[in-house]
Amino acid sequence: MGKFTEVPGSLLNQDLHVSFASQHLTEQGFARIYRNCWKTVFGIIFHYTRDEEIAEEICQDLFASLWERREKIVIKTSIKQYLNRAAKLEAFEYLRTSNSHREHINCALQNLCSSRNCTEEQVFFNELKGSLNLLVDELPCRCREIYRLSQEQGMSNGEIAQLLLISEKTVEYHLYKAMNFLKINLQEFRSL
Repeated sequence: MGKFTEVPGSLLNQDLHVSFASQHLTEQGFARIYRNCWKTVFGIIFHYTRDEEIAEEICQDLFASLWERREKIVIKTSIKQYLNRAAKLEAFEYLRTSNSHREHINCALQNLCSSRNCTEEQVFFNELKGSLNLLVDELPCRCREIYRLSQEQGMSNGEIAQLLLISEKTVEYHLYKAMNFLKINLQEFRSL
């Protein structure tokens, strides 16, 4: 490591576009860059992620990557500009991948939950519907007819009364009788 020279302080703040070969970076020079830039880099990442732990991790990874690639990387701006831009890009990349990942997980969980619930609900619905049909068939003829007109065909009490030439009170009575009978006999489904 003795062959690397320290980064001059002027390069840290230089706004001119200069070609900087970071292979000239010593451990002391890197430490100096880190001390002078980490707060800003952290701040940029935190601004976008709103998560201190994630911002710290991305910041550390960014500096580690700079150090590991120091012999290959050529920075054509000031180090501060490079790090600030890299911080922003890393934060955006994190948000893009984490949101995408989170969306995929949520979608998969939703599909899993819905498919499981859907299957359970479908089985429950089929059992309930089968029991309901059997019970409706047990109703007295006129009561069954009025119930089906009301519940299955969606007719109002007035329409049923007109169709069957009976009073609305008679329709209400038969519907009450049918509903009461079904309520009593479908108790087992109420607890589910």
